[in-house]
Amino acid sequence: MSAPGDASSGPVLRAADLSVSFGGRSVVRGVDLEVRPGECLAIVGESGSGKSVTARSLIGLAGPGAAVTAAELELAGRSVVGSSERDWRGARGRDVGFIAQDALVSLDPLRPIGREIGDSLRLHTRLSPAERRRRVLDALASVGLPDAAVRIGQRSGELSGGQRQRALIASAIALRPPLLLADEPTTALDVTVQAQVLDLLTSLKAGGMGILLISHDLAVVAQLADRIAVLEDGRIVETGPTEQLLAEPKAEGTRRLLAAVPFGRPRGTRLSPDGPPTRVASAASGAARAPTRSAPSPVTLEAVGLVKHFRVAGGRRIPAVDGVSFTLEPGRTLGLVGESGSGKSTVARLALALTSPDAGEVRLNGQAWSTLSERQRRPNRSLLGAVYQDALSSFDPRLTVEGILGDALRPREPRERRREEAVRLLELVELSSAVLGTRPVHLSGGQRQRVAIARALAAEPRILICDEPVSALDVSVQATVLDLLDRLQRELGLAYLFISHDLGVIQHVSDTVAVLHDGRIVETGAAEALFRNPEHPYTRRLLAAAPRLPEPAG
Repeated sequence: MSAPGDASSGPVLRAADLSVSFGGRSVVRGVDLEVRPGECLAIVGESGSGKSVTARSLIGLAGPGAAVTAAELELAGRSVVGSSERDWRGARGRDVGFIAQDALVSLDPLRPIGREIGDSLRLHTRLSPAERRRRVLDALASVGLPDAAVRIGQRSGELSGGQRQRALIASAIALRPPLLLADEPTTALDVTVQAQVLDLLTSLKAGGMGILLISHDLAVVAQLADRIAVLEDGRIVETGPTEQLLAEPKAEGTRRLLAAVPFGRPRGTRLSPDGPPTRVASAASGAARAPTRSAPSPVTLEAVGLVKHFRVAGGRRIPAVDGVSFTLEPGRTLGLVGESGSGKSTVARLALALTSPDAGEVRLNGQAWSTLSERQRRPNRSLLGAVYQDALSSFDPRLTVEGILGDALRPREPRERRREEAVRLLELVELSSAVLGTRPVHLSGGQRQRVAIARALAAEPRILICDEPVSALDVSVQATVLDLLDRLQRELGLAYLFISHDLGVIQHVSDTVAVLHDGRIVETGAAEALFRNPEHPYTRRLLAAAPRLPEPAG
């Protein structure tokens, strides 16, 4: 391989005047890109800017109905303009490796990862089976996957999220291509696994591999990229060296992305550009519509010594939650942070009484909650609401937005009354009534999450359990949802249990933070103090692993 950043080497990727359209609708316009050996170029932009379409068009995966044109398009020094699908199949893997965001979907769940990685070697080389096995083991070892000889026989469902992502990277680099295209490779990973993957990508770049990184996370980009290209509405509006562009952004879209990063932004400060007023005026009266419940009484939720075990292979019982205690207070947010598998989502289910604890209890307003039967809980069930990570999978795909909200409202009321209430809920989350007849699959990610919040508010809860509610969203969409949740809390006096693996989000939204590790809360405290001076070694390790934007000069 060429030495990192060797200017004498030709580019491993060159695109000039790249354009992509679907059915005559242009989505990428006149894009110019170049990546050299040992260099990382990052393409960043807001949701819908054309990042992924641009990346996939560079490797012949723009999708059905795509019309891709370019004055020049070269991979590893060879022109691929007008390539057939057969030509592309030969280039992918050999000239460019591809890492997608979701390794669980990208890896075949029915095949051991050793066979999946080995297939690219079988198709593109004349190596013997024994030689292919050695190359697979080398690839797995190079990405830092422990016990490669064991992992080679495991399927993706038997691996953790970080192990799956490493296996996917091993598959992408098995043929040692000169270019690696990484489309949001760390978005779904917790902070420590993300740090490991970034270290791996950094080492590949140092070894001479060119990397095209697609990401909305500017902190990740700052750590890995040498240059940044900012995409907006299918066009590159700004490009330059990473440090310079982040310090002195010229394009409004770049400044908007930087402003949306939550890390270090104080609680209550707005992340998204000024948008709709905090109340949407009623067309009939010109006055703001207030929540239907007037002067609600404060409601608290208290967890005391929660313990929950799960049975695993071999009949063993392992503790998912071990002695967890906390209190949710009106108008305040408790942030619960930890790595994948730390027990965060189990805590959420215990708080909602969707799972019964093996020991300990949850109390609502000082009274029994988790120990009651569901029939006994029913009169107070509406006091708790929930917002989850994947809004789309939580909706009935057959229903429109009106049907989804109508189901969450009082079903015995007249349809017209339910429609009025649905409109009020949409106003509350800053959505137009025009989406009432739309099915969730036709909404953007941010719109779907707003509908999920509106549904959670339908029963007028006093407490919301938010389990990774923004982790699947681009940073600009994430910013608008976080601003919305903050406004709703201030206006309605809601208590939030906000669960996330994203330390920047937790720091921004929380009054108090609890750090969960192996099912136990190892540290808790006021958010500002905990982030400034963490006491527990695990908390310090989490904070050290979190990527950050560089501090402004001066």
